[in-house]
Amino acid sequence: MFRNYLVTALRNFTRHRLYSFINLAGLAVGLACAIFIILVIRDELSYDSSVPHTENLYRMEMTYHFPGRPPEGTAGGIYPLAPLMKISIPEIQDITRLLHEPMTVKAGDRQFSEMPVAVDPNFFKVVSLPLVRGNPATVLANPESVVLSESVARKYFGDADAIGKTLLLRGTHLVTVTGIMRDLPHNTQLDAQIFFPMKSQAEDFQYKDEWFGGDTFIYVRLVPGADPQNVVSKTEALLDKAADMSVLMKMRVPAHQVIETHLTRFSDVHMNPFPFDVKPGGSWATVYGFGVIAVLILLIACFNFMNLATARAMLRAREVSMRKVVGAKRRQLVAQFLGESVLTALLALLIALAAVEILLPAFDGFLVRPITLSYAADWELILTLFGIAAFAGVLAGFYPALVISGFRPATTLKANSSGASGPGWLRISLVVLQFAISIGLGIAALTVHAQTRYAQNMSLGFDRDNIVVLRNADHLNDATRHSLTEALAKDPDIAGASQSSSAPFGEGGYSGGMLTIPGNPNQFDMRSIAADPAFFQVYNIPLLAGRYLTDRPADVTPPRDPNAKSIRYFNAVVNESAVKRFGLTPQNAIGKVLWGGLARVAIVGVVSDTKYRATRDTVEPIYYLNRPSLAQLISVRVKAGHTAEAVASIGHIWHQFAPSEAIDLHFLDDSFDKLFASDQEEAAMFGLFVGIAIFIACLGLFGLAAFTAERRTKEIGIRKTFGARTRDIIRLLLWQFSIPVLIANFVAWPVAYFYLHHWLEGFAYRVTLNPLYFIVAGGTALVIAWGTVLTHALRVARANPIHALRYE
Repeated sequence: MFRNYLVTALRNFTRHRLYSFINLAGLAVGLACAIFIILVIRDELSYDSSVPHTENLYRMEMTYHFPGRPPEGTAGGIYPLAPLMKISIPEIQDITRLLHEPMTVKAGDRQFSEMPVAVDPNFFKVVSLPLVRGNPATVLANPESVVLSESVARKYFGDADAIGKTLLLRGTHLVTVTGIMRDLPHNTQLDAQIFFPMKSQAEDFQYKDEWFGGDTFIYVRLVPGADPQNVVSKTEALLDKAADMSVLMKMRVPAHQVIETHLTRFSDVHMNPFPFDVKPGGSWATVYGFGVIAVLILLIACFNFMNLATARAMLRAREVSMRKVVGAKRRQLVAQFLGESVLTALLALLIALAAVEILLPAFDGFLVRPITLSYAADWELILTLFGIAAFAGVLAGFYPALVISGFRPATTLKANSSGASGPGWLRISLVVLQFAISIGLGIAALTVHAQTRYAQNMSLGFDRDNIVVLRNADHLNDATRHSLTEALAKDPDIAGASQSSSAPFGEGGYSGGMLTIPGNPNQFDMRSIAADPAFFQVYNIPLLAGRYLTDRPADVTPPRDPNAKSIRYFNAVVNESAVKRFGLTPQNAIGKVLWGGLARVAIVGVVSDTKYRATRDTVEPIYYLNRPSLAQLISVRVKAGHTAEAVASIGHIWHQFAPSEAIDLHFLDDSFDKLFASDQEEAAMFGLFVGIAIFIACLGLFGLAAFTAERRTKEIGIRKTFGARTRDIIRLLLWQFSIPVLIANFVAWPVAYFYLHHWLEGFAYRVTLNPLYFIVAGGTALVIAWGTVLTHALRVARANPIHALRYE
């Protein structure tokens, strides 16, 4: 019996090649999309799965609640907090810290700018990163030791055994290689290749007593069965004792109301990201979104199958009736047709897997991450894919099987038809659903693209073009850094150079303090940026009122002495957001004095707002200080058209002033592009999937139009005989297929508006949901539908009525 069913199925495939091709192509493309999306989702959910023993391992994060500012989360913790937690909270089995410290690393006469991490000696014991050589418990016991990844060991020592070899950190501190770590995969929250102990002389973190840091990553291993929320509560009590807010911020509130702590399971960190993380975090919204897209595309392919199968029921009516006459039962017919459907889906899966194999390298390049599919190692996934294909086959074929197996033999054989009125409402409903999904995805793609373009092209309040940032300028002493900046500014290929504590798009650090104007009810925390007077010219930040800072004594911020009790007076420039917070205008803010602790800051200038961070965040109140001694960066504006010459000059001048330091430079545009890398990737994938969804929908519409045109051949012949013109016939057929697409618009538009409106609310600066997006998506779908059925409409409309009347 099975052999008979298989032969019948293969005969139907070869006899109706067009419909078989449409079904196979639609299901294959839908399954290929689903496979790609499953691979991406699997990669997102696999972060840190390669690190063993993470059951009771957590990372600590902070959220700061400063007055006048929205809550500010950070992935980093507080440096002095970890040892206090270890000795005070019994639920903590062990705790360790990690601190990124950019520096020059030397081996012989070669030097590189690297990003080593300073860690507590117990780091490899708490976080079980795989060591190829070395004992995790003792590998960093020596203060002047270092652990390298395999790739870094090869970089510095080639194929020689690196154990026992020495490196120079910061160009002066000699450390010995005591361990080799296996290279970390891309799907981990950690991004480190050189580890050295915090007790090393090479460690140079200057904020070890700072309670508002965020540079230190803290990892906590709890005793089995411990409640993380209990640990958080005890940490809050510990904070209240250790951090006196009346001294630190002149606020009489418990510390835990200002510093909120979180514990996130190590394996969940990627999907629950905090700002200022080492790597961009994942998003459950994206995972669910692409999962829904995979299901929707697969449903569109299944709808095609159901549509064509039910529409073609009459072609198999005589076959089904003859089988019933000779004794076939309905369940046998259902099994036969479901078997054909599942066979089609499995053949489509084989085609889809072949397509995935061919396209996977290009897909990897598009995502800039290694997405792999191994049939041996991923056998569970392969079995799951076959299960999905079989389910899709059953889903697509179940209703057609019921319809076809329900034909009445007597009526069918007598009338040479199906004997059924035909589920026309179902076919229309499926077409509506197909195009509703496609139109909804199209609107989403247009909105995501528009928001990304808007964010990339909006005014930032400064000129980001042709700026090179030197990131390791803080390794130089004040005099050398000042002389280097002056030499850079004098180069003929350079338009200007400036020292600063931070630069746009996450470069450098920020500090702040509580400031107010006497008599003004508003008091809030303001960000401060230390920079020399050239900063505003280098970044072309417009002046709204007053003047820029200069090098005159009153404009230079004196150093802060923590033991001094005298008031410091100095001038500053503030941004427009700060002025608005105080309820002032730029003009009447000039001359006002900000009070903050022992500081009295006179406002001498107001500059426009600058969007230093991603456009999801609002602009914060900022005041600029002339205090280049805090500079961590040097920003260089290159003259237009002189990029290559300027970069060469920067390298030459740098090595003149800092021969023992490797240069670390990048273009500011690159940092800007990184902010939108995930959004651009999301927009591109949306566009790709929209195109595929429309392609599958049109593939089914093409087959349905061919079948409908064939069924109405006699009707059209009669219409032409009574005087209908070709354009009338075309208009009739086009209108028939336009109705479902128009209905699909009214289904898709409100759903798309609801979800996209919610998505856009996550951006501080966003586009509006333009009705044009909805009209363009709906109109495009309608035009594509017309183009799909036009070929069949023309062929039938131009046919000779004599041949049409002889049809059947």
